[in-house]
Amino acid sequence: MELRFRCITRGAAAIAAAVCVGAVCLGAAAGQAADVEKGKAAFTRQCLVCHTIEKGDPDRFGPNLSGIVGKKAGSAPEFAYTRAFKTAANWEWTEDALASWIMFPGVMVPGTAMGIFQGVAERDRDDIVAYLASKK
Repeated sequence: MELRFRCITRGAAAIAAAVCVGAVCLGAAAGQAADVEKGKAAFTRQCLVCHTIEKGDPDRFGPNLSGIVGKKAGSAPEFAYTRAFKTAANWEWTEDALASWIMFPGVMVPGTAMGIFQGVAERDRDDIVAYLASKK
């Protein structure tokens, strides 16, 4: 994944560090390509309790994630984001940003509601990101 993450907040250093960790240290296993079908299964197991994915589905505890790649963070019109997220989320959701968010939401946005989430297994992360990217 190419690193395409920009931020302009006071928490820029923490956010940039989380993205670098996600992009460099936690990259896909050597040479293994992400698998959209495995990502769908992992999303169903680990994310569906809080998020919907199909276009037009309602938000849950977290926002609907349909078409998230390329969107500005915090831009779901009907979703009530936490104050912490609204304050810090000044980036575009790239595949790298999503991978970092899945692994380190509390580092990217201290105080976010997603910070209570324990994270996704590394073996599932890249597959989930591929699945999210496929849902345009």
